[in-house]
This record gives sequence, C-alpha cells and structure tokens, in this order.
Amino acid sequence: MPSAIDSLLSVQPLLAGVASAGEALGLAARTMLHAGPPLRDPQRPPPVVLSSAVIAILHEGLAANEQDAEALVRAGGVTLTPAQEHGCVLPLAFVASARTPLFAVEAQGRRMYAPVSTVRGPDTRMGSREQGLRERLLARDELIAPAWRCLLAQHGPVPLLPLAARALQEGDDLHSRTTAATAALAAGVRQHAGALADALDATPLFFLTLWMAASALILRAAEGGDLPTLVTRAGGNGERFGIALAGAPREWICADAQPPSGTLLRPAPAGVAGAIGDSAVIDMLGCGGLALDSAPEPLQAFAGHLPADHARLAGRLLAAWHPVLERPVAVDARRVCAEAAAPLVALAMLGADGATGFVGRGLYRPPLELFARAVAGLA
Repeated sequence: MPSAIDSLLSVQPLLAGVASAGEALGLAARTMLHAGPPLRDPQRPPPVVLSSAVIAILHEGLAANEQDAEALVRAGGVTLTPAQEHGCVLPLAFVASARTPLFAVEAQGRRMYAPVSTVRGPDTRMGSREQGLRERLLARDELIAPAWRCLLAQHGPVPLLPLAARALQEGDDLHSRTTAATAALAAGVRQHAGALADALDATPLFFLTLWMAASALILRAAEGGDLPTLVTRAGGNGERFGIALAGAPREWICADAQPPSGTLLRPAPAGVAGAIGDSAVIDMLGCGGLALDSAPEPLQAFAGHLPADHARLAGRLLAAWHPVLERPVAVDARRVCAEAAAPLVALAMLGADGATGFVGRGLYRPPLELFARAVAGLA
C-alpha cells in the first residue's frame, strides 16, 4: 500500500468538465453551500455570507427582492451547509446554489468541484450586493460555462499541474496572485475559443477556483494513510476558521475567525470580516502564504504585514518535496506544534458589513492551539 505522501504526490489533477451544482452534487433547490466549517446558526450567517446567499436566492428565482430573500434565510427556508462536506470548495463568501456552474477536477477516480468564476468583474465571493452582479452571473451561466463545457467535450481534459508549476516559476503564489496561471490557461484555449481566452485574460484570478479544487484533491489523497497529522481540509466561514487532519477528515477543529491583516485599499466602515473561504486549502498544500518567497509582487504587497519567520515557514512546516511544483508541500500539524509556528494563509479582506465588498489583500495566521487540539484529538 502506498504511503500517504506517495499517494499525495501521485495526484495529477485534470480539469475534466463543467456541470451545475444540481447535476454534479445533487444539490436541491433550497440547499446552498458556503465555505469553511458549519455556521453556528445558518439562519443568522455573517453579513458577507448573507449578502451572497441573497444574491444566490434571487438568481434561483426563490424570492422577488432582497428583503424577501433575507427573510427566507432568517426563517430557515433555505439550508446553508459547508461545501467541503459535498466535495466542493468555494472562495471567500461565495454561496453556491443548484444553478451554479461548477468545474469538475478529477484524478484517479476522484473528483472535487469549484465554481466557474464570473469574468470582467467580481462575483458573489466578495460578500456584497453590488449593482451588475446578477448580470455577470447570467453571463457566466449562459456564456462562460457553456463555452468551457463545449471546449472540454471536444478537446479533452486540461492538466493543471504543469500550468501551476509554470506559474510558480513566473511569480504567482497561486492564491493571492494567479495572473501567470490564468494567462497560460488562456493561451492554451485560444486556438479553439478566442472569445473565452479574451475573457480569461481580462480576469487574472480566474485560475484560482481551479487550483482550489486541485489542491483539495491532492490533499485528500493522503486521508486515511500513514501520516494522519497532515492538514487535508481547511477554511473559514467568517465566524470560525477550521481545519481537519488526514486521520480524522470529517472532524472540523475550529477557532474564532480573526480578520486577515493587510493594507486597506478602500475604507471598511464596519471593519474587516473574519477569515473566510475554502481557498485556505491552497496554503495548506504549500502555495499561497507559504510560497511568497517565489512571488515578488505579493511579497511586496504584503510588506509590513509579514511575520518575521515567514521566509522559513515552508521548510519547517511542509512534509514532502513535490517534483512537478518544485516546492515543498503538505502542512503537517505535528510540525506546526513542534515548531510553534502556524502557516500563513493568503485571504482577501472583505468589509464586514456585507455591503462594502473587497477592501484589500490580506494574510491570516490560524492560532497554534487549533493545530494542537487537532493533533491531540487524534490521540
């Protein structure tokens, strides 16, 4: 039987298809997915999640206006549940509903799903209700997702590891910056779908959700193996941040989600929302906040907000060398405890009011006691 590390390193994730959440996950019309661990009270979600849920409800045609949509959430008329428990990962405050088109990333008979992003502007991940958002969602559903579905059906799956490896060499950290990866993806589809390639070039973070699904798929290959202290699931929901280990992958170990820190690009009247998003799986793989040493632009953007030990974290906390990515990978909670050093997670900062939206790029550092409790729980 292969070791957990061998299983993890053998994963070659492929972008294989596109399907709605209803088709891919069997998601019912009134069931909606959010990032991170379970909410304390799904009828009283954080404002950023509530705003995204309202937009999803309106997009599904379940309410006539924002007030009715809010009332539906408050009354339990829709069910908000963690995406990772359904084999799906969601960025920031994104809420997925039955109509949401999902990318299917697969390897060795396993699949992980992540949403197809809107193009040329933000989507519901920003936790606001900005004007024009619903129009971009319609364009995603009616133009971008069908274009991808047709492309993949005609020309086959797209290997993601080579794109990620190239992007790391060109300055991406694959979390706060995916510009090079998106450009490489666009270049690969341009000869078959020029309009789609143009849309990707106008959306530098498009590769993010693909890499989220790929990272989650790689990490989950280690679950049930001989290294139970590897972190294989992670994410925040705005009120709690949680992790799960390979030895107990369905047991969320949670702590209160503190806001990421960073330079505000616009005012946040109500402050910054607590850490939110399943994209933390990218950092637990070893990219994002643990790959800033090879990403000059994010490194400069985070200057003044980096801990003194940031340059040494990857070597201290990661368990194996990945021959394709040419980087160490896989956060080991046991090492986190032994080194008394938590990993860095690159998470955008959102206005806590559910109206302001994106306010800056940030860094979040989970508390050490989170990893200590997770390791102790295995015993």
